[in-house]
Amino acid sequence: MKPTFYELQRIIGLHYRFLFGDPGGERANLECNDLFGANLVGANLRGANLAGAILKRANLWGANLEQADLTGANFKRAILEGASLKEACLDGACLKGVNLEKTDLRGASLREADLEDAVLRGAVYSAKTVWPDRFDPGTAGAIYRQDED
Repeated sequence: MKPTFYELQRIIGLHYRFLFGDPGGERANLECNDLFGANLVGANLRGANLAGAILKRANLWGANLEQADLTGANFKRAILEGASLKEACLDGACLKGVNLEKTDLRGASLREADLEDAVLRGAVYSAKTVWPDRFDPGTAGAIYRQDED
């Protein structure tokens, strides 16, 4: 499904209401939706379901995707610079060529994610971050930061 601009804005608006405890709000469910090239700059999609979504070339600069389900999502060539992906599930996600500069990946799960040509300069991760097998975040430019528990 490819939501129109207005449908996407409605879904995000309902999600904001959900996050603030408004009984008229609704958790965003964009599972398997086609969001190719979507402008989601600064969007607050904390805890949203975007599993299997197509987010190729989407602009998610500064977006809040904390605790979001991004399992199997395709972010090829997307911009996630400065986004928060704390405790997000990115298992099996395609992150080929994605700009992850200065993202917060603390506690995120990236099992079997494809990070080919991804830019991780200044991205922050913790001991709870799960990386794909044989991936070295330090070599990729990510910065370890101790968990704040």
